[in-house]
Amino acid sequence: MSQKAITTVEDVTNVALEERRPGCAKGMLHEDAPVQTAVYRVQPGSGVPTHLHVRGYDLFVGVKVNLEIRYEGEHGNGVFVLKPGGLCRVPPGVRHELSNPSKTDETVFLLVQASQEGFDYVPAPFRTIEAALPFSPRS
Repeated sequence: MSQKAITTVEDVTNVALEERRPGCAKGMLHEDAPVQTAVYRVQPGSGVPTHLHVRGYDLFVGVKVNLEIRYEGEHGNGVFVLKPGGLCRVPPGVRHELSNPSKTDETVFLLVQASQEGFDYVPAPFRTIEAALPFSPRS
């Protein structure tokens, strides 16, 4: 087995990012199937629309300010406020949406995605709770 190089990042809040949608940018830190790690910066009022993953887990780690993670799954629905230093694990099949509720401050978080076979993103509206983002899919 060949050994891979380590990855180091001195300051994840200072990584080059690519805008994914208005107000939401992503910077890839590490990608080596079956795991990828990225840093996201989300402006006030923006986020990632409601979706789910069929094959992969999302592990969110709060870095700067708060991020609201709305979720809906077989084991319950709710909103988790991810604070700096906090962790949230979203398993496959759970619908979720990410939003920055702040009126003034951007939020920064790390996302580690672990998959069995490739990464997926399936737009999926919530069934029983209301999305916070106007651009999330609706039923």
